[in-house]
Amino acid sequence: MAHIPIDLPDQTIHIHAQRELAFEMVSALGIMEGDSKKKGGASSPSIKVIAANGDRQLVEFRTPLKIGPIAGSWKTTEWVTPKSPKSIDFELLPDSGIFGGGLRQLTDRFEFVQQGNCTELTYKSRFGIRWSVGGWLLGKVLFAPILKSHMIEHLNEVKRLVENRAKRSRIYPQLECSVGNIQPEVSSS
Repeated sequence: MAHIPIDLPDQTIHIHAQRELAFEMVSALGIMEGDSKKKGGASSPSIKVIAANGDRQLVEFRTPLKIGPIAGSWKTTEWVTPKSPKSIDFELLPDSGIFGGGLRQLTDRFEFVQQGNCTELTYKSRFGIRWSVGGWLLGKVLFAPILKSHMIEHLNEVKRLVENRAKRSRIYPQLECSVGNIQPEVSSS
């Protein structure tokens, strides 16, 4: 059955680090996962590269997901296509099962824009749930707020990790931002 795509509001964050470092850290699948501390009862994320096809990699992601008192892990398999140093695209391979079988589309993109000596990172996401209008309503009411919250949390973690690495980097040292707005948290575009 068809699905109606839902575009989430873009989330943008200013990272006090050079674009090349931010791109390298995010594209080095797995490095962005931080330490193995457990957060809110959920396990830490895991990433497994299944196959490579030219510049693309087929990757299995296991992402902690917490909805109220229920904590678990959400597994997706996606094609990941880095376009250095400007963007990284993620395209879901639809799965089977109760939840995975209903998700027909998940297309995410990280865009890296150089802002002087710093980076503006934008996270874009589009998803679709089968069952046409019913899936669209379910997506808008239930899943869109969860995915938006995940986007914000993930961007803040990326910012923290990349900026900490920039403070220690010899190749991409943290330089003074000469352009751009230094924002401590994520903002919607």
